[in-house]
Amino acid sequence: MKKLFLAFAFCTLIFSASPKAHAHPHSWIDLETTLLFNEDGQITGLWVGWLFDDFYSAFTLEETPRNSMGGYDQSSLDALAKQNLKNLSEYSYFTFIHADGKTLPHKEVTKFKTFVDNNRLWMEFTVELETPIDPRTQKIDYAVYDPTYYVEILHAAKGDPIQMVGNVNGCGYSLTSPEPPEELSLMAAALDQDETAGDGIGISFAERVVLSCP
Repeated sequence: MKKLFLAFAFCTLIFSASPKAHAHPHSWIDLETTLLFNEDGQITGLWVGWLFDDFYSAFTLEETPRNSMGGYDQSSLDALAKQNLKNLSEYSYFTFIHADGKTLPHKEVTKFKTFVDNNRLWMEFTVELETPIDPRTQKIDYAVYDPTYYVEILHAAKGDPIQMVGNVNGCGYSLTSPEPPEELSLMAAALDQDETAGDGIGISFAERVVLSCP
């Protein structure tokens, strides 16, 4: 499990920068998601947007070169995002789309964008399914989470962080908030930053978006 964080670039930075601390999570991401539909009303993938917390953003941007205009060097930001996504590919980009309870296979992420928004680092990417899926014939849901719960990923509290674009064809969604057992929450709170509770803990702290189509 420690391999996950050592592989994931921004978690590696947190390991090196944070003092010894207790309680998972140790980093936070404000999430936005958009379900993508094709003209036939099939789901082709999920657009995912991450707004990193102040600490990670400040630590990363401190080491990021500036351009001639005083802003952050875009090529350096792109290189960081590309490395993060490469490392995340082994873990499904922390993005899990299900049809009738089965995780759907996806393509390698090639579409991404990153920039700085009000001193916080933003990264967005698109997870495309290998095969489009008809939400009228199968029950579709998805969740975006870190399996180890080192990073907490929740939809942003402001605005409308969940969208659907394309031929939605009357589909809607519901968002289920996590309700982890008390004993699991206590265990997570007792973990040191270099300890893990295994890959299964994160799903108990994950939001779940369930699609409903006529």
